[in-house]
Amino acid sequence: MSAKEQKINLDELSEKLSKIAELINKAEEIHEEFNEVPTTDFSKLYTITGVYDTEKGKASYDYLSLYDYFAELYVKFILSTMSTYAVKTKESEIEYINILLDDGHYIILEGEEDKVIIPHPSALASTHTHPNICLFSHKDIETADQLFIKGYIAVGVLTTNCFLLLYRRGVYIIEDRESLLLLANKVKKSKTIEELVKSYNNIKFNYLILRLVQFA
Repeated sequence: MSAKEQKINLDELSEKLSKIAELINKAEEIHEEFNEVPTTDFSKLYTITGVYDTEKGKASYDYLSLYDYFAELYVKFILSTMSTYAVKTKESEIEYINILLDDGHYIILEGEEDKVIIPHPSALASTHTHPNICLFSHKDIETADQLFIKGYIAVGVLTTNCFLLLYRRGVYIIEDRESLLLLANKVKKSKTIEELVKSYNNIKFNYLILRLVQFA
């Protein structure tokens, strides 16, 4: 029996994502503790009073834009690190997972046929491959719920044709958790691909964003 593939690495994109996540976490703390909405130029945070060593003043974007920037960079990161693994999964149905850690390092692990089950550490984001359908299973969604509770910013599923990303654009609130678990239940009950797609189309979130990236 051959050993399962394991890889840990650090690159320019993963480091940048880690720095953006630091800004997000700091901005969330400031917003909650001081009821002030920080602004950003995507490299620093700005507040009127300069709390938590932020710059005094106001930048062009409120801090919620950092989540969108994180998502944009994360799509590029996943395509650069996981595209070859998506091909492997399509050929073998063995799934792979990429976990982006807090310090910018990322881990790629080999799972099993049609599944990858591991304990998730404290981290920023997690994406795994699927052989065909670019949608989360009900178990994937239940895992996403637990990861958002842990503070993850994004979770995703990748095939050779598309990448489905679910990310926070704010804190994980109870209303979004209820909607996410409702989606998990609907997905679990779906018997056809049409029912599955309908489950996704009918769900509404406050601060969770579903983004589908399709490849040519």
